[in-house]
Amino acid sequence: MERKVLGILSIVFGGLGLLLSWVPIINNFAFVLGILALILGIIALIVNRKNKKILAIIGTAISVVTIAIVLFTQASYSHAINKVSEDIKTTSNSSKKDPKVYAINETVKHNGINYKVNSVDFKEGTGFSKTENGEKYVVANITMTNNGKSDFDYNPVDFKLSIDGNEPNEITVAPDGVDTFNSGTLKPGATMTGNLVLGKLNVDNVKELLMVHHDNNSIKSADYTFSVKLK
Repeated sequence: MERKVLGILSIVFGGLGLLLSWVPIINNFAFVLGILALILGIIALIVNRKNKKILAIIGTAISVVTIAIVLFTQASYSHAINKVSEDIKTTSNSSKKDPKVYAINETVKHNGINYKVNSVDFKEGTGFSKTENGEKYVVANITMTNNGKSDFDYNPVDFKLSIDGNEPNEITVAPDGVDTFNSGTLKPGATMTGNLVLGKLNVDNVKELLMVHHDNNSIKSADYTFSVKLK
């Protein structure tokens, strides 16, 4: 007659481990249960070497399946996490900067959109918006044309001012008398022209002044940038 206690314990531990083997993190505990069930199953096989071994065989088989599933699922989860990490790294490193510095009135073509800085003015402002200490507002007149086949969303915050290689994270309120454009959508074939206040600074103290455009509408959310020389 088969001694059933060890076989039953092997089945119980192995079955519980089998239920938990598919759950991330928790399947670490399932692995322990699987090993314990395997040990109990092997002992049950030895104890019942001259008797029936049905329960011992079932418990051992379940424990082996549990351990195999845990190893498989952990390998799958690890592969999935690594793939996500690689995708994030690829996306974060996929930023592309146009090495060319464009000039005023020169057209920049990117992703079906034409950009052009028509002019740049340095204004002192009037009234409450009048500048002090030699500072001036940098106002660029920009034209964007959608030559693509789908709508294009534009936003003035995508345009930054680069001062001697640095891009201050500042928002400048437009001075009196200067109308600026807001965010909007360009239909295919549409064109918009508007003013953009890029910043306020003492222009005489700057060696290089660029307008930098960050395009986050690129494929895979990459940040494509191009620059236009303003001074």
